[in-house]
Amino acid sequence: MRTRNRVLAWGSAVVFIGAAVLVLRAPQPPPEPGPAPIGPPERVSRYAADDVVLPDPGAPPDTPRDVQVRPSPGRLVVSWAAAERATGYRVHWSGPDQPDGIRLVATRDTQLDGLRDGREYRIEVRAVDGFGRLSAPQVAMGNPGPGETSWRSGLSGLLDDFPDDSSLRADTVGSLWHLSGYRGCVDLGARAVGEVGLPIDLGCGADEAVLRARRPLVLDEVVLGESTADGVLGRVAVVTDAAGPGGRLTVDLVPGPADRVGALDGAGVVPPGTVRAVVDDSGAYVGERGAFVAAPGPRGAGALHLFEVRVTGAGVELSQDGRVVASSPVVPSWRSAWVLIGVRGPEGRRARVHLASAGFTGTAAPVPQVVETPVNLATRQVLDPSVSAPSAGILRRPLVNALSARMVVTMAVSAGMDVNRVQVQLGTALLPAPPVVPTPPIEPGSVLTVAAEIPQSLLGGNASDSLSPLVVRAPGAGPGALVQESYLELVPGPVATVRTTTQPARTDRQRPTVDALPAARLTFGDSAGRPLPSPVVPAQGRLVLTVALSGAAAQWDTGGLEGVAGFQVWVDGRMTASLPTGGAPGGQYAIPVGLTGRAVGEHTVEVRVIGMSGTRGSVLSQFTVA
Repeated sequence: MRTRNRVLAWGSAVVFIGAAVLVLRAPQPPPEPGPAPIGPPERVSRYAADDVVLPDPGAPPDTPRDVQVRPSPGRLVVSWAAAERATGYRVHWSGPDQPDGIRLVATRDTQLDGLRDGREYRIEVRAVDGFGRLSAPQVAMGNPGPGETSWRSGLSGLLDDFPDDSSLRADTVGSLWHLSGYRGCVDLGARAVGEVGLPIDLGCGADEAVLRARRPLVLDEVVLGESTADGVLGRVAVVTDAAGPGGRLTVDLVPGPADRVGALDGAGVVPPGTVRAVVDDSGAYVGERGAFVAAPGPRGAGALHLFEVRVTGAGVELSQDGRVVASSPVVPSWRSAWVLIGVRGPEGRRARVHLASAGFTGTAAPVPQVVETPVNLATRQVLDPSVSAPSAGILRRPLVNALSARMVVTMAVSAGMDVNRVQVQLGTALLPAPPVVPTPPIEPGSVLTVAAEIPQSLLGGNASDSLSPLVVRAPGAGPGALVQESYLELVPGPVATVRTTTQPARTDRQRPTVDALPAARLTFGDSAGRPLPSPVVPAQGRLVLTVALSGAAAQWDTGGLEGVAGFQVWVDGRMTASLPTGGAPGGQYAIPVGLTGRAVGEHTVEVRVIGMSGTRGSVLSQFTVA
């Protein structure tokens, strides 16, 4: 039978666990003490059934090395080199006239906010192992303040520090960005006191938010293939925490005002001529022919980093905090391109990402004096021209005071669909809607933005009050051709009208303040610990249960973790093992379990994780004895 995993929230129902431990077996003597564990005394007793072997701690972790402190106004970003046998790190900071701070993290990078500029802070970083034991500290000093700002020089095309969300207000003339995101999944968050940057809440655990600058990036006036004095023809800079653990940052330079490119998950093939730079857990790359140059530095959850894309006479470079991490030898053929910044958090969980600054070089082109208003199509399905349309349409009210208008639609493409013959049907009018970026046929699942000009006959006050139907058509469109976003882009007339906005909603959801437990994952292995192709095991021998506690994604909410006091393993409703972990930020634990005497058939395994403050979590799986 196929393994089933699910995460459960559990509370008072497990209060009986401590008593159950005493009834089943008296605790074994603890191992010899090593360095002091984190936090209060352990709440989980060490216990193993007769057919179970528990892991021992082994050697304590080494001390972290090369602690680096990068200052910015009101904050410090602290990073360090990995320590042997560490599953995480404890960071302690102290400064004059401020209370000390302590944070447990799973990554080699963290951001300390709410500090005072010009004050000196003492920072200690200790490694922590899977049993909560601490290394000796590595000490560094830091002073919050302006820090390195030379990257801001030359961003003459656009520079936005997002002091608020006004530059994204699509219902106001002169906004600098179009923000694309599935409504209800991508929202602008309520900025907490001391929170830095534009907060973008990703509430569905899989969606991506994409900002398109309304001004294009224009390369320097030199012959392509040659170099300027510093070798850079154009540069895009983004300060964000989006590339933290499980997250992803994408910077696309597109030869047309597309709202999205690639596929809906932010990957996929991009239109010809597009330069794509990506930073995520797999590393960093630029374009299909991009080269890996160096491993990106550490990126903890909530820690802001500077990413730059540079177009040179020899190709394209991607850097993190001034260090080149990827490059491509392909020199763009265009003179100008639209900048798209895509951000997303870890898969399967709510996340908040921040954009602290974004900008690019070149001539500051005029910002289009347009506003946007969303429109709901009669169906999200892109229809073949031969298919009848639902009768639903739109009120013509947004068009009454418009000097000009166009319909912008972003859709996923199906197999066999002719992307160069898309039409918008608006009432009886069939309006050509060519791609905003000229493109050959593209692979199914790719995202395409098209735009249809609204004729003057549909503007003003002399046409009918409503237009029906409103659908998108394309020859060969199949079930996979679905509209993801649709809106009217209007040049408004002198008379003010009431408009709705395409901008995602502003949420009042506050940033969580309680550190989360590391996530638990349970896998099955044979007697040597090798992963099983299926959770079916013979009746003889033993099964190795591997419990992995990972805190990297759990840090997204607050930047820190709640330490794990320990966990229990329950097989078929009876506790089989209990292992104290002393406040660890995570770890991997292999637990051999004997199978002799176990009944043939399906068995259930539950891992119950207990935090230092009493927070509890659980993961459930099954295996079959054949």
